[in-house]
Amino acid sequence: MERALRSYIDELKSEVSSLVYSDGEGVSFEDKFTEYCIAVFEQIGKSEGARALSYIHPNNQGGIDWKINGYCLKDSFKEENGKTYFGTLDLFITSYRTDNYEYNITKDEYLKSLAQVKRFINAALKRHINYIDPSNTELNELVKAIGKQGTDFDRINVYYLINGFSNHEKERIEIAGIDIYVHTWDISRLFKINESNSVHEPIEIDFEAFSADGKGLQCLQVPNIDELYDCYLAIVPGVVLAKLYKEYSNELLESNVRAFLGQTGVYNKGIKDTIRTKPHMFLPYNNGITATAESVETKIDENRLVITRLNDFQIVNGGQTTASLYHTQKKFKDADLSRIFVQMKLTVIKDRNQKNLEVPNISRFANSQNKVSELDLSSNNPYFIQIENMSRKKYVINPENRNQSYLWFFERANGQYRETLNKQSPSDQKKFKEQNPSQLKFVKSDVAKFINLWEQEPHFVSQGSQKNFNHFIKKISDKVAKNRLPGDNFYKKLIANAILFRTTDKLFGRKNADAIGDTNLKSFTVAYTISFFYFLTGNRIDLWKIYEAQKVDDVISDTLRKLLIFVHRHLIAEANNTLISEYAKRESSWKKLKDAVFMEDLLITLDEHLISEEEKEQREIELEVDSSSEDNIFLVSEIRKMGIKFWDGFLTYIAKVNPDGFDYVTAFDILKKLKEDKNLMSREVSFGAKVISYVQQHPDLVAEIKALSKMEEREELDIKFIYDRLSLLSKEEWRRIFDLASQTKIFNSLELANVNSVQAALIKKGAVKEQAVIKAYESLQKLSKYGISI
Repeated sequence: MERALRSYIDELKSEVSSLVYSDGEGVSFEDKFTEYCIAVFEQIGKSEGARALSYIHPNNQGGIDWKINGYCLKDSFKEENGKTYFGTLDLFITSYRTDNYEYNITKDEYLKSLAQVKRFINAALKRHINYIDPSNTELNELVKAIGKQGTDFDRINVYYLINGFSNHEKERIEIAGIDIYVHTWDISRLFKINESNSVHEPIEIDFEAFSADGKGLQCLQVPNIDELYDCYLAIVPGVVLAKLYKEYSNELLESNVRAFLGQTGVYNKGIKDTIRTKPHMFLPYNNGITATAESVETKIDENRLVITRLNDFQIVNGGQTTASLYHTQKKFKDADLSRIFVQMKLTVIKDRNQKNLEVPNISRFANSQNKVSELDLSSNNPYFIQIENMSRKKYVINPENRNQSYLWFFERANGQYRETLNKQSPSDQKKFKEQNPSQLKFVKSDVAKFINLWEQEPHFVSQGSQKNFNHFIKKISDKVAKNRLPGDNFYKKLIANAILFRTTDKLFGRKNADAIGDTNLKSFTVAYTISFFYFLTGNRIDLWKIYEAQKVDDVISDTLRKLLIFVHRHLIAEANNTLISEYAKRESSWKKLKDAVFMEDLLITLDEHLISEEEKEQREIELEVDSSSEDNIFLVSEIRKMGIKFWDGFLTYIAKVNPDGFDYVTAFDILKKLKEDKNLMSREVSFGAKVISYVQQHPDLVAEIKALSKMEEREELDIKFIYDRLSLLSKEEWRRIFDLASQTKIFNSLELANVNSVQAALIKKGAVKEQAVIKAYESLQKLSKYGISI
């Protein structure tokens, strides 16, 4: 195996492990690998707005009936009847083997997985899936959406994700009445994209397969003008362009054109009318298309030059023409594309390094008559160059060690962090990692997300990173044109927003652990919660204070936790049995949340954390923001110390007395988790804190409530004591522990991973779950026979 591939596999393993660790216990490696792949697809415009959504439905024999790991509904358009349709359904299915990224998937396993996702598609289309638990909100709404639209999808894509290698390729799955394309993504394909640092995956067009006569596309080659490029002129049959769009959709379009098409709709009325009423006049009426490619294959056929194959084909002007041909043909059966021809100018950029620079330029100049020229999506945008410059020199304190400082690393171009690290010597690499922790890396789409949430546009953030990014670029284009680039205040605001976002994301909780609700709705809930927080505080939260502390105050965290619960419930209620991933994209949904009444006045609750209107406006002249997070071990410890006898009695107390604000279900959940030694969810901790406050005001109630239970009391570990004890261990003591563990093999792999995780959380003062602390403590007790006493 070549060194670069080996290095990539190691990095990928580390990245997936980091994603698992950052979300804590109960997180699936398969889900996080899926999320990693989806992030890659977002970067290359492959599946914009895709979401991880894992579910396995068993069969009667204990095997798998059907399975999915994610989905994306995209290419939406409104018909004249006002109904919205989705052109494309993307589904993801993942094969993941823990700690093994070098296996070759067998043909049997390959076909078996595809059969599983095929059964899901078939059942969903026929509306046979009516047995999913209502708590799986997003999955239920997805199934409804697929069944409702049925075979009206233009295409269904199945992305088969493999954390190993595949020698198998199946182009399509056959289901009557619909085209289902299979795209296999294994380690080698992910590696190629990673190495290319490309903003898209090259599309290879076999014109012999697409042309009616099987000979290819007749063309004229322009005499050689420059060594940089070759130029060809061709007349493309409308049928061929429609076929290309049917298979590849918006992936055919260069990113600027794709962004513009997303704003204007899939087809133009004038183009549609010409196709239907005067197809023979389409060639003289239409401006044609401009396209680029990296390489071209031609042949001479009957003394004519013919294009047989194009690699990295992109349409940089004429996206609406191409989309209109396909959609008009689909909607109107009288549309005759056989009489339509479109002129094409094709530029082949022969220098691969120059291609990424020149293709956006060709797009801008080819579209100089319209708004596409305003959209500069490239990494070379001066706005991002300025952010990069600030991120390399603006040190911030380590909130866990105020004697230490580090940098947030802005990755302006894909792979920049890795490239910078690899250029340095081993000793310098260690220093680089200390000064630029990988967990503080952020990218262009993060900038757009953080700032659009600050500017209270969660509906754009909910549309996916690419569409949200396009919207952000439109907003800053005037500033860039006037050379109004980010300054110190903006950078403070940006980083503070990053801290607030990551804090809120963690506060939501984790799947099968402490989530406040359906984790498939997490991204929407977090986005809406953050903007709602800013709305309720009038954007007066003191972001500079957060930036300077590099963490979020307890009072703010508690407020965000309450808001998360409120917003999650609101979104589910207002979506009213529709797909929340679509509901959240509408501006009207954001307006509804702003009209909702939250139980607290945050201007009073957070008075000490707010700045004046005057100060807010002064800071906006340059711009700034900040945020962070912490855990609640003390509260969990106090809840546990109340004992299972108390919590069992409290259930009876609620049933008899019905005190205000205490629901039976949450109290039951707390008791159940304490008995089973499970981690408490954030809402349960909040509820438990309220109960403790209640009995502190009525101290005689504790004995009275315990008397209502017939359960035997049991001794509870003092988690706060254990946590404090482990926190006091020095680096030298931890080194001795790990050295001894390595020599004696006293811990199994899972034990060692847990101890490592807890130690890392303690060092960073990060969130850690109570069961992880208890299990780490029990593991460390094994070392007493070797003279280490904890």
